[in-house]
Amino acid sequence: MGKRLWAIGKAIACIFMSKLSPTEYDAWYETPLGSLCDRLEKEAIFALFKPKGIVLDVGCGTGNYSLELAQQGIKVIGIDSSFDMTAFAKMKAETLGLHLNFIVGNVEAMPFKNDVFDGALSITILCFASNTEMTVDEIKRVVKPEGDVVLGELNKLSYWAALRRVKALFKKSSYRRASFFSSRKLKRLLEEAEFKDLKWSSCIYFPPINLKWFLKGYSFFESAGKILFPRNGAFVVTVGRK
Repeated sequence: MGKRLWAIGKAIACIFMSKLSPTEYDAWYETPLGSLCDRLEKEAIFALFKPKGIVLDVGCGTGNYSLELAQQGIKVIGIDSSFDMTAFAKMKAETLGLHLNFIVGNVEAMPFKNDVFDGALSITILCFASNTEMTVDEIKRVVKPEGDVVLGELNKLSYWAALRRVKALFKKSSYRRASFFSSRKLKRLLEEAEFKDLKWSSCIYFPPINLKWFLKGYSFFESAGKILFPRNGAFVVTVGRK
């Protein structure tokens, strides 16, 4: 039992990452916890968002969602402020035989004309944005009328957020200055930007323990969490139509 508790503590400590290289960042998705979280987040997003036409991946990072959309047959363009991340994303796309465009640019002042895209995703970008309202307005500007915009963020009402805050007190972390969001806050951002037909969802109610044997029971936490604490999953997603 002692060894198992030690392993749990080590697994929790390891998941909250400082600023990482693209390779280190992608390594998270290869862990049991990272892989499960990625799958559940995508299920939550694509249950609400039905991509079509040309989609913009805002803050594309290493191309996780850009590649997912491309593999669904969607035309997608990714934009990120990091050259290293976009270069890595392009390399991954080429390895898969996918010809995608990745652009280095400021998401608060994107180099696109008005009403260009049929939809847009912004996943865990607002938490690091210097001006969230400006970022949402900029995303709205480049999306066509009737286009859907997805905001996916780390939930400030979850205990995952509390653990990240505590960790940031003792170790350098990108989450030290991050702003987490509740589902109501994301909804309010879209309402203030005059989006309509708002929908939301939440997922990831299990503790952040990066061990296969523990994560086999994730469905119990998900089922109970959605009933008892529907707004307290570690990840929240809100979709609105321009």
